[in-house]
Amino acid sequence: MSSQLSYKVRHEDRHIVMNPISSDAYPVEEFDYQLLDTGNLKKLERFGPYTFIRPSLQVIWPPKLSKTEWDKANGEFRHHKRKSTGGGEWTFRNPVPKNGWPLQFRDLIFTVQTTSFGHLGLFPEQAQNWVWIANQIKGLNGNKPNVLNMFGYTGASTLVATAAGANVTHLDASKASVTWARKNLETSGLADYPVRWIVDDAEKFLKREHRRNRRYDALIIDPPSFGRGPKGEVWNIETQMANLLNLCKNVLSDSPKFILLTTHSPGLSSLTLKNMMIKFLISPDSGVFHTGDMSIYDTGSELHLPNGFYARFSPNS
Repeated sequence: MSSQLSYKVRHEDRHIVMNPISSDAYPVEEFDYQLLDTGNLKKLERFGPYTFIRPSLQVIWPPKLSKTEWDKANGEFRHHKRKSTGGGEWTFRNPVPKNGWPLQFRDLIFTVQTTSFGHLGLFPEQAQNWVWIANQIKGLNGNKPNVLNMFGYTGASTLVATAAGANVTHLDASKASVTWARKNLETSGLADYPVRWIVDDAEKFLKREHRRNRRYDALIIDPPSFGRGPKGEVWNIETQMANLLNLCKNVLSDSPKFILLTTHSPGLSSLTLKNMMIKFLISPDSGVFHTGDMSIYDTGSELHLPNGFYARFSPNS
Protein backbone atom coordinates (compact mmCIF):
# COMPACT_ATOMS: atom_id res chain seq x y z
CA MET A 1 0.00 0.00 0.00
CA SER A 2 1.31 3.44 -0.87
CA SER A 3 2.68 5.52 2.00
CA GLN A 4 2.13 8.77 0.14
CA LEU A 5 -0.36 11.21 1.55
CA SER A 6 -3.46 12.16 -0.37
CA TYR A 7 -5.92 14.88 0.47
CA LYS A 8 -9.64 15.24 0.84
CA VAL A 9 -11.66 18.32 1.67
CA ARG A 10 -13.26 18.36 5.08
CA HIS A 11 -15.67 21.23 5.61
CA GLU A 12 -15.99 22.75 9.06
CA ASP A 13 -18.14 25.50 10.53
CA ARG A 14 -16.61 28.59 9.01
CA HIS A 15 -13.76 27.34 6.91
CA ILE A 16 -12.57 24.46 4.79
CA VAL A 17 -9.65 22.38 6.01
CA MET A 18 -7.42 20.43 3.65
CA ASN A 19 -7.15 17.31 5.76
CA PRO A 20 -4.24 14.96 4.97
CA ILE A 21 -5.26 11.33 5.11
CA SER A 22 -3.01 8.34 4.60
CA SER A 23 -3.88 5.43 2.36
CA ASP A 24 -5.67 3.66 5.22
CA ALA A 25 -8.95 5.56 4.86
CA TYR A 26 -10.44 2.68 6.79
CA PRO A 27 -8.41 0.54 9.25
CA VAL A 28 -7.22 -2.11 6.81
CA GLU A 29 -5.30 -3.99 9.46
CA GLU A 30 -8.51 -4.32 11.51
CA PHE A 31 -10.97 -4.95 8.67
CA ASP A 32 -11.04 -8.12 6.59
CA TYR A 33 -12.12 -6.22 3.49
CA GLN A 34 -10.06 -4.74 0.67
CA LEU A 35 -10.79 -2.79 -2.48
CA LEU A 36 -8.31 -4.47 -4.80
CA ASP A 37 -8.77 -2.42 -7.96
CA THR A 38 -11.19 -0.24 -9.93
CA GLY A 39 -11.70 0.36 -13.62
CA ASN A 40 -14.10 0.32 -16.57
CA LEU A 41 -17.17 1.09 -14.40
CA LYS A 42 -16.42 -1.78 -12.02
CA LYS A 43 -14.67 -2.51 -8.74
CA LEU A 44 -12.81 -5.62 -7.60
CA GLU A 45 -13.27 -6.30 -3.88
CA ARG A 46 -12.24 -8.87 -1.30
CA PHE A 47 -14.70 -9.80 1.44
CA GLY A 48 -12.75 -12.16 3.68
CA PRO A 49 -11.42 -15.03 1.52
CA TYR A 50 -13.66 -14.31 -1.49
CA THR A 51 -13.35 -11.72 -4.24
CA PHE A 52 -16.12 -10.13 -6.29
CA ILE A 53 -16.66 -7.75 -9.18
CA ARG A 54 -19.47 -5.23 -8.78
CA PRO A 55 -20.65 -2.19 -10.78
CA SER A 56 -19.30 1.24 -9.87
CA LEU A 57 -20.53 3.81 -12.34
CA GLN A 58 -18.19 6.62 -11.27
CA VAL A 59 -15.14 4.53 -12.19
CA ILE A 60 -14.44 5.91 -15.67
CA TRP A 61 -10.71 5.14 -15.58
CA PRO A 62 -8.96 1.91 -16.67
CA PRO A 63 -8.01 -0.76 -14.12
CA LYS A 64 -4.48 -1.12 -12.76
CA LEU A 65 -4.43 -4.90 -12.29
CA SER A 66 -4.36 -7.32 -15.22
CA LYS A 67 -7.37 -9.09 -16.67
CA THR A 68 -5.89 -12.30 -15.27
CA GLU A 69 -6.21 -10.92 -11.74
CA TRP A 70 -9.80 -9.78 -12.31
CA ASP A 71 -10.70 -13.16 -13.76
CA LYS A 72 -9.78 -14.79 -10.45
CA ALA A 73 -12.86 -13.26 -8.81
CA ASN A 74 -15.31 -15.73 -7.31
CA GLY A 75 -18.28 -13.92 -8.78
CA GLU A 76 -19.61 -10.86 -10.58
CA PHE A 77 -22.82 -8.93 -10.08
CA ARG A 78 -24.60 -7.28 -13.03
CA HIS A 79 -27.68 -5.08 -12.87
CA HIS A 80 -30.78 -6.19 -14.76
CA LYS A 81 -31.11 -4.37 -18.05
CA ARG A 82 -34.32 -2.46 -18.79
CA LYS A 83 -35.72 -3.11 -15.33
CA SER A 84 -36.51 -0.53 -12.68
CA THR A 85 -36.44 -2.91 -9.72
CA GLY A 86 -32.83 -2.10 -8.86
CA GLY A 87 -31.95 -5.79 -8.73
CA GLY A 88 -29.62 -7.91 -10.78
CA GLU A 89 -27.93 -11.28 -10.82
CA TRP A 90 -24.70 -12.91 -9.82
CA THR A 91 -22.51 -15.09 -12.02
CA PHE A 92 -20.12 -17.29 -10.07
CA ARG A 93 -16.85 -18.64 -11.41
CA ASN A 94 -16.01 -20.29 -8.10
CA PRO A 95 -18.59 -21.19 -5.44
CA VAL A 96 -19.10 -19.22 -2.24
CA PRO A 97 -21.12 -20.32 0.83
CA LYS A 98 -24.81 -19.74 0.17
CA ASN A 99 -25.52 -19.01 3.82
CA GLY A 100 -22.70 -16.52 4.14
CA TRP A 101 -19.31 -16.41 5.87
CA PRO A 102 -17.76 -14.42 8.72
CA LEU A 103 -15.96 -11.13 8.17
CA GLN A 104 -14.13 -9.31 10.95
CA PHE A 105 -13.95 -5.61 11.80
CA ARG A 106 -11.86 -5.04 14.92
CA ASP A 107 -13.41 -7.34 17.56
CA LEU A 108 -16.73 -7.63 15.74
CA ILE A 109 -17.82 -10.46 13.44
CA PHE A 110 -20.33 -9.83 10.64
CA THR A 111 -21.94 -12.45 8.46
CA VAL A 112 -21.79 -11.41 4.81
CA GLN A 113 -23.40 -13.03 1.78
CA THR A 114 -24.38 -12.12 -1.75
CA THR A 115 -27.84 -10.60 -2.23
CA SER A 116 -30.08 -9.95 -5.22
CA PHE A 117 -29.37 -6.22 -4.99
CA GLY A 118 -25.62 -6.67 -5.27
CA HIS A 119 -24.92 -5.90 -1.62
CA LEU A 120 -23.17 -8.32 0.71
CA GLY A 121 -24.79 -7.11 3.92
CA LEU A 122 -22.10 -4.56 4.67
CA PHE A 123 -21.12 -1.16 3.29
CA PRO A 124 -17.33 -0.92 3.72
CA GLU A 125 -17.25 2.84 3.05
CA GLN A 126 -19.02 3.28 6.40
CA ALA A 127 -15.97 1.98 8.28
CA GLN A 128 -14.62 5.48 8.81
CA ASN A 129 -17.96 6.36 10.44
CA TRP A 130 -17.88 3.25 12.62
CA VAL A 131 -14.55 4.40 14.04
CA TRP A 132 -15.99 7.87 14.67
CA ILE A 133 -19.11 6.47 16.39
CA ALA A 134 -16.98 4.35 18.72
CA ASN A 135 -14.77 7.31 19.57
CA GLN A 136 -17.76 9.55 20.36
CA ILE A 137 -19.20 7.01 22.78
CA LYS A 138 -15.89 6.14 24.43
CA GLY A 139 -15.28 9.86 24.91
CA LEU A 140 -18.29 10.01 27.26
CA ASN A 141 -16.18 8.28 29.94
CA GLY A 142 -18.57 5.51 30.84
CA ASN A 143 -21.84 7.37 30.39
CA LYS A 144 -24.15 5.19 28.31
CA PRO A 145 -25.99 7.27 25.71
CA ASN A 146 -29.31 6.19 24.25
CA VAL A 147 -28.63 5.90 20.52
CA LEU A 148 -31.22 5.57 17.76
CA ASN A 149 -29.86 3.87 14.64
CA MET A 150 -32.39 4.46 11.85
CA PHE A 151 -32.43 2.44 8.64
CA GLY A 152 -30.03 0.21 10.54
CA TYR A 153 -29.86 -2.56 7.89
CA THR A 154 -27.72 -5.49 9.12
CA GLY A 155 -26.51 -3.64 12.17
CA ALA A 156 -22.87 -2.65 11.68
CA SER A 157 -23.31 0.75 13.36
CA THR A 158 -25.49 -0.88 16.03
CA LEU A 159 -22.78 -3.38 16.87
CA VAL A 160 -20.07 -0.71 16.97
CA ALA A 161 -22.14 1.55 19.23
CA THR A 162 -23.16 -1.32 21.50
CA ALA A 163 -19.61 -2.58 21.88
CA ALA A 164 -18.49 0.95 22.76
CA GLY A 165 -21.00 1.13 25.60
CA ALA A 166 -24.21 2.66 24.21
CA ASN A 167 -27.82 1.57 24.68
CA VAL A 168 -28.99 1.21 21.09
CA THR A 169 -32.41 1.15 19.46
CA HIS A 170 -32.05 -0.46 16.03
CA LEU A 171 -34.80 0.50 13.57
CA ASP A 172 -35.37 -0.91 10.11
CA ALA A 173 -38.48 -1.59 8.03
CA SER A 174 -37.15 -4.96 6.87
CA LYS A 175 -37.67 -7.91 9.20
CA ALA A 176 -35.03 -9.87 7.29
CA SER A 177 -32.45 -7.11 7.85
CA VAL A 178 -33.21 -6.92 11.57
CA THR A 179 -32.91 -10.70 11.86
CA TRP A 180 -29.54 -10.48 10.09
CA ALA A 181 -28.44 -7.71 12.48
CA ARG A 182 -29.40 -9.78 15.53
CA LYS A 183 -27.38 -12.67 14.15
CA ASN A 184 -24.38 -10.38 13.75
CA LEU A 185 -24.74 -9.26 17.36
CA GLU A 186 -24.79 -12.87 18.54
CA THR A 187 -21.84 -13.84 16.35
CA SER A 188 -19.85 -10.98 17.85
CA GLY A 189 -20.51 -12.20 21.39
CA LEU A 190 -22.80 -9.27 22.25
CA ALA A 191 -26.10 -11.15 22.57
CA ASP A 192 -26.55 -10.10 26.21
CA TYR A 193 -26.06 -6.40 25.51
CA PRO A 194 -29.10 -4.06 25.66
CA VAL A 195 -30.23 -3.60 22.06
CA ARG A 196 -33.85 -2.75 21.31
CA TRP A 197 -34.90 -4.21 17.94
CA ILE A 198 -37.70 -2.47 16.01
CA VAL A 199 -39.24 -3.47 12.67
CA ASP A 200 -41.31 -0.50 11.60
CA ASP A 201 -41.73 2.40 9.23
CA ALA A 202 -39.41 5.20 10.40
CA GLU A 203 -41.98 8.00 10.42
CA LYS A 204 -44.57 5.92 12.29
CA PHE A 205 -41.98 4.89 14.87
CA LEU A 206 -40.80 8.46 15.48
CA LYS A 207 -44.37 9.69 15.98
CA ARG A 208 -45.00 6.91 18.48
CA GLU A 209 -41.78 7.65 20.38
CA HIS A 210 -42.71 11.32 20.55
CA ARG A 211 -46.10 10.48 22.05
CA ARG A 212 -44.29 8.35 24.64
CA ASN A 213 -41.94 11.25 25.38
CA ARG A 214 -38.87 9.15 24.61
CA ARG A 215 -35.63 11.00 23.89
CA TYR A 216 -32.34 9.91 22.38
CA ASP A 217 -28.86 11.26 23.08
CA ALA A 218 -27.55 10.42 19.62
CA LEU A 219 -28.89 9.73 16.13
CA ILE A 220 -27.42 7.61 13.33
CA ILE A 221 -29.42 8.12 10.14
CA ASP A 222 -28.59 6.39 6.84
CA PRO A 223 -31.71 6.65 4.67
CA PRO A 224 -31.98 4.89 1.31
CA SER A 225 -32.95 6.82 -1.79
CA PHE A 226 -36.10 4.73 -2.06
CA GLY A 227 -37.68 2.02 0.03
CA ARG A 228 -40.82 0.39 1.36
CA GLY A 229 -42.03 -0.10 4.91
CA PRO A 230 -43.31 -3.36 6.42
CA LYS A 231 -46.90 -2.50 5.42
CA GLY A 232 -46.11 -1.15 1.97
CA GLU A 233 -45.29 2.41 3.06
CA VAL A 234 -43.26 4.18 0.37
CA TRP A 235 -40.09 6.10 1.24
CA ASN A 236 -38.57 8.67 -1.13
CA ILE A 237 -35.63 10.62 0.24
CA GLU A 238 -36.17 13.71 -1.91
CA THR A 239 -39.78 14.24 -0.84
CA GLN A 240 -39.75 12.87 2.72
CA MET A 241 -36.37 13.69 4.22
CA ALA A 242 -37.47 17.07 5.60
CA ASN A 243 -40.46 15.56 7.38
CA LEU A 244 -38.32 12.74 8.75
CA LEU A 245 -35.81 15.16 10.27
CA ASN A 246 -38.62 17.23 11.77
CA LEU A 247 -39.83 14.07 13.49
CA CYS A 248 -36.27 13.26 14.60
CA LYS A 249 -36.07 16.64 16.31
CA ASN A 250 -39.01 15.66 18.51
CA VAL A 251 -37.10 12.68 19.95
CA LEU A 252 -33.64 14.27 20.15
CA SER A 253 -32.41 15.28 23.60
CA ASP A 254 -31.74 18.92 24.38
CA SER A 255 -28.00 18.16 24.64
CA PRO A 256 -27.21 15.56 21.97
CA LYS A 257 -23.92 13.71 22.19
CA PHE A 258 -23.54 13.17 18.45
CA ILE A 259 -25.44 13.00 15.16
CA LEU A 260 -24.37 11.14 12.04
CA LEU A 261 -26.25 11.61 8.77
CA THR A 262 -25.13 9.68 5.68
CA THR A 263 -26.50 9.02 2.22
CA HIS A 264 -25.65 7.34 -1.07
CA SER A 265 -28.06 9.59 -2.97
CA PRO A 266 -26.11 11.60 -5.59
CA GLY A 267 -28.34 14.67 -5.26
CA LEU A 268 -27.62 15.13 -1.54
CA SER A 269 -24.06 16.33 -1.06
CA SER A 270 -22.25 16.42 2.28
CA LEU A 271 -22.86 20.15 2.62
CA THR A 272 -26.55 19.57 1.95
CA LEU A 273 -26.60 17.03 4.78
CA LYS A 274 -24.96 19.56 7.09
CA ASN A 275 -27.51 22.19 6.09
CA MET A 276 -30.30 19.74 6.87
CA MET A 277 -28.85 19.15 10.33
CA ILE A 278 -28.75 22.88 11.03
CA LYS A 279 -32.23 23.57 9.65
CA PHE A 280 -33.99 20.67 11.35
CA LEU A 281 -31.94 19.24 14.23
CA ILE A 282 -29.33 21.43 15.89
CA SER A 283 -28.26 25.08 15.97
CA PRO A 284 -24.99 25.93 14.17
CA ASP A 285 -23.32 27.20 17.34
CA SER A 286 -24.04 24.03 19.36
CA GLY A 287 -20.87 22.22 18.36
CA VAL A 288 -18.64 21.10 15.52
CA PHE A 289 -19.79 19.92 12.11
CA HIS A 290 -17.64 17.75 9.85
CA THR A 291 -18.64 16.85 6.29
CA GLY A 292 -17.08 14.88 3.48
CA ASP A 293 -17.14 11.93 1.12
CA MET A 294 -17.33 8.39 2.36
CA SER A 295 -14.53 6.65 0.52
CA ILE A 296 -12.55 3.44 0.22
CA TYR A 297 -8.88 3.24 -0.66
CA ASP A 298 -8.22 1.34 -3.89
CA THR A 299 -4.96 -0.52 -3.27
CA GLY A 300 -4.57 -1.36 -6.96
CA SER A 301 -5.05 2.05 -8.54
CA GLU A 302 -3.96 3.91 -5.36
CA LEU A 303 -7.03 6.12 -5.47
CA HIS A 304 -9.83 6.91 -3.04
CA LEU A 305 -13.16 5.68 -4.43
CA PRO A 306 -16.06 7.89 -3.28
CA ASN A 307 -19.15 6.05 -2.06
CA GLY A 308 -21.63 8.55 -0.66
CA PHE A 309 -21.53 11.48 1.75
CA TYR A 310 -21.55 12.12 5.47
CA ALA A 311 -22.22 14.95 7.91
CA ARG A 312 -21.30 14.65 11.57
CA PHE A 313 -22.12 16.72 14.62
CA SER A 314 -20.45 16.60 18.01
CA PRO A 315 -20.99 19.10 20.85
CA ASN A 316 -18.44 21.67 21.94
CA SER A 317 -16.07 20.16 24.46
